[in-house]
Amino acid sequence: MHRKRVLFLVVLICAIFFVNMYVVSFRETSKTAAYRYDPSESIPLLLLGGLRGIAVDFLWARAIARHEEKKYYELLTINNLIARLQPNFPAVWIFQAWNMAYNIAHEWDAARNKWKWVRMGLTFAKKGTVKNPASGDLFFELGYMYLHLFDQRFFKYAEYYREQLKQEDGEDNYETSLYWLRRSLLHDPKLHNILAIERTICHALWHASLCAEKEGNIDKALQYAESALNEWKTYRANHPDDTSTNVNEFISTIGKKKEFLQSMPERDVW
Repeated sequence: MHRKRVLFLVVLICAIFFVNMYVVSFRETSKTAAYRYDPSESIPLLLLGGLRGIAVDFLWARAIARHEEKKYYELLTINNLIARLQPNFPAVWIFQAWNMAYNIAHEWDAARNKWKWVRMGLTFAKKGTVKNPASGDLFFELGYMYLHLFDQRFFKYAEYYREQLKQEDGEDNYETSLYWLRRSLLHDPKLHNILAIERTICHALWHASLCAEKEGNIDKALQYAESALNEWKTYRANHPDDTSTNVNEFISTIGKKKEFLQSMPERDVW
């Protein structure tokens, strides 16, 4: 029994040592270097039977510490290791996606560099949905990121991100956002209120209408406005006691916008 305990401790120390080696090596990498770390190299050292859970606990503790210290590049390494060890734990994918798309992207000044990390975060979250095909919470976070990160009220280069997304991935951020938000409602999210998700869908349709109008696509703006109006009316009918949002004000505003868009001549067919 004593020999088994000694062996257990030795193996644990070795695992921790190699994890530290990878994190330290990443720390010394230049900030401007492209991210090419492959955490699969360390997996054989970590997948050691019952030690897997201990290694994950250690990594989570380290990840929290690095997040509090704002050492986001080290956190990047650690979270990728955790994702390999806990691929069916949605929080890992959410945490890492936000780290890249918000924290690391914020550290850069150039729009191109910011967009690189925003796109990496979105891509990482999408990979997580493959591993977790029934996670309503992960779906919501991904849908919200496609809405929030492209909002020009909060992000200086949001318009640039939108164009890059179209060129590189052939996607419209609002359509993609709505896709994931609606999938979230179908998969029983545990951490997010259903009413909040429904309201987010209403807001996404409204902002999509405003964006389409700004881009000169009046017909698309009108269709989004009509959808937003219908969603808000449905929301009001289903949740008449909800006072968290002034639904009537939104319905009135969108109704006026719809009338305005209908009055505009020569709308293009969507």
